[in-house]
Formats: sequence, structure tokens, C-alpha cells
Amino acid sequence: MWLSQEQLQAAELSIKLAGEDWPSLPLAVQHWMHHGKQSAVESPRLDDAFAGFSAWLETKCTLRELSRKNLKQRVNVFVNSVPNLTVADVRPETIEGFLDKRNISMKSRDNDRRAISRFFSWCIERPRRWAAMNPCREVRVEKEEAGAPKILSVDECGALLRAAEIQHSGTLAPYTAVCLFAGLRPFEAARLTWEQVNLDDDEIRLEGVQTKTGKPRVIQICPTLKKWLLAYKGTEHFPPNWRKHFDTIKAAAGFGGRGNGDGESNLKPWPVDVLRHTAISHYFRKTGSYGQTAEQFGNSESIIKQHYQGRVSSEDTKRFYGLNPRKGGP
Repeated sequence: MWLSQEQLQAAELSIKLAGEDWPSLPLAVQHWMHHGKQSAVESPRLDDAFAGFSAWLETKCTLRELSRKNLKQRVNVFVNSVPNLTVADVRPETIEGFLDKRNISMKSRDNDRRAISRFFSWCIERPRRWAAMNPCREVRVEKEEAGAPKILSVDECGALLRAAEIQHSGTLAPYTAVCLFAGLRPFEAARLTWEQVNLDDDEIRLEGVQTKTGKPRVIQICPTLKKWLLAYKGTEHFPPNWRKHFDTIKAAAGFGGRGNGDGESNLKPWPVDVLRHTAISHYFRKTGSYGQTAEQFGNSESIIKQHYQGRVSSEDTKRFYGLNPRKGGP
């Protein structure tokens, strides 16, 4: 079979667009013949597709609540920031244009791309088949180099704990203590109940739905944390507006309420997961064990070696674990 000049040009363009995947072009054409033609007619617009996606997240999705919220929020921003195209008409350039306008870090930009990609994967899955290809497949986001995790000084830890005891009648003192001494992630601590705190055996058990990995984790309660939990045992763990309450605690200790401050020049930035990073650094200094530290905090040994060894001194750690509550003691 001889190809016309136009057919040859179309074939060359197709191979160029496919890049290294050009041997799969026959399969791609076959898939388009079965699904692509139909999608051009049946594909809904983005706002209607997002409505269906939101309903699926709420009723049938098996992801954790935090992951569902993250997906919904990021895809919602995308859908409301680009033209209301049909799903099948969204191109990689549409995604790239949206990401380029986002005034966020490269990591957040990549998280946006991942969320949008999951949305389009859902659109492609049966029984919908609203598009033949995921437009995010060809979108790349440069990754920024990750710096060393930020940690609080012992004096800053002390100021935060004292503020937690004073502000709002100490209701968030247990939350602050479990994050700082047990290294719970904010969303892990937010789901913690007193029933999961075993002060007889000095353990906290997190269920799979509470952890980042989706696996249960048992955390040993150190003597310092035990003093805090005993001092405030029975306190309502997360009263209404607890996030705003914790912002006032941080501000009282000299930190911005969220992100990089709340507009006041005298408030220091509040680094992401700084309490957890501080907890891991001191725990590793105290134990000197990569394996024990990794198990305690749900990390890998390689992460401990890369980010947490040598971050604090022995004297710092001694002072850190001497930060006892004023309530019920000297």
C-alpha cells in the first residue's frame, strides 16, 4: 500500500508526538477507534465531570478522608481556573498554562498535577470513557531540591508548650505535646482520641485510617510526654475552632499563625511539620538507633540517616526532655 504525501506527513507527525512510545501507535489508534470517537460526542464539560467526580469521592472512593479532600480542592481550583472545555478537548497545554500561573512552590505544583491526573484517569475509566488519553501524561514539573527539615530550638519548644498551657485553658496542651514529643503528624494527632492512649503500657496506637501509610502504628510514650498526658488527661482533645486556637498559641510563642507568618513582621515563619521534625531529631539523638527511630515515627531508615542525624546536641536533647508541664508539678 502506497501512502499519499498527506498520509506520510500525518504518520510522521504522529510518530513525533508519540516520542519513544511510537511502537505503540497501532494500539493507540485501535483504542481511539473503539473509544475516542464516542468520547468526542459523549464527553461532558469540565464542571459537569467535576460534579460527578466529587460525588464519587464522597460515596465510592476508598481513599482516606484527607486524601479525598486534597483531591477535591486541587481539582476544583483547576476546573474553576480554565475554560469550561469538554473533558476530551483538554490538552497538555491547558494543564501547563494552569500550572504556570500558580504562584506556589514546585512541590505544590507537582501535587496539583498529580491530583488533576487522577481526575482525568477517573474520567477515562469505565463506564465513563470520556476521553482517550490523560492530558497530564505529557506534563512535567521540575522538582526543587529538598532542604534539611526545619526544627525548633529547645527555647522555642519551651515557649510553645508554655503558651499551650496558658492559652484557651490548656485545651491544646495534649495536642502540642503529642506532636512535639511523639512526632505525630498534624492529621494523625487531629484524629487521636483518649481511648487510644494507653498510659498503663506507655503506648499510643494509631489505626490505619489515621496514618500516612495506611498501616497501624504503635508509638512509645516517653516519660516527658506521659507527664503531659497525665496532667491534662480528660481534656477535650479538639474543641471547636481548634486550628484557630493553635494559631493563637503559635503567635504567643512568636510564630506566624500559618504558612510564613500572618502579616506581622515580628512573627517568625512556622515551618511545615516542624514539631514532627523536632521530635525525630531528639529521639534519634537519645537512642542512636536508625531502626528504632524509623519504627517509632513511621519512616524509613534511609530518611533518618539523610535528614535527622546530628541535628541536635546531647545537651539540647537533655533539655528537650526536661520540658515538663507546670500543671501538676514544679
